[in-house]
Amino acid sequence: MEIEKLILFILIGGLIGWLTNKIAIKMLFRPINPHKILGIRFQGVFPRRKDQIAKSLADIIEQELLSKEVMMDQLLGDEKKEAIKEKLKQVIIEQLAKAIPPAISMFMGGDVKGLVGKYLDKHGDVIFEQMLNEFKDTSLENLDIYSIVKNRIDELDFVEFEKIIFGLMNKELRFVEVVGLFLGAMIGAIQYIITLFLLT
Repeated sequence: MEIEKLILFILIGGLIGWLTNKIAIKMLFRPINPHKILGIRFQGVFPRRKDQIAKSLADIIEQELLSKEVMMDQLLGDEKKEAIKEKLKQVIIEQLAKAIPPAISMFMGGDVKGLVGKYLDKHGDVIFEQMLNEFKDTSLENLDIYSIVKNRIDELDFVEFEKIIFGLMNKELRFVEVVGLFLGAMIGAIQYIITLFLLT
């Protein structure tokens, strides 16, 4: 009989602990819009602080994860630079060959592409680096990662935002529920022991 009471206390305590944590997790997201109950304003933590969360996330991403310099390095790594350089060389050769009149081409020996190609092989790296640095400077000035990230988060429907958070933290949130279950069960067992001693 005493064992049955102990099990009952443990089950009730575990259920209360699990439900408490489940409700607490749900209240992080709901209600989305503020509601007043008995004069007290209720709104989920994330909906209430969405703007602040968006600013914090945007700041962290810009400063720590995707700085302008990191973005440029990724977009214009060594392999990509070589590919761009070769493509640019081909375009310059083709366009100059078309632009130079035949008479001047004959004066140059008729091999405009070959001459331009040799010149670019010799001086192309310096020209390309200058162009690349100018492009980087211009791009870095105009690239606003903070605003891009913040605006994207602001545009998210909150239900979509909730799904993203649950998708990212599903295991962690489930763990919180399980911890509530075990702590509740332990508290139930302790309550039973205290009750047993008080009644005897």
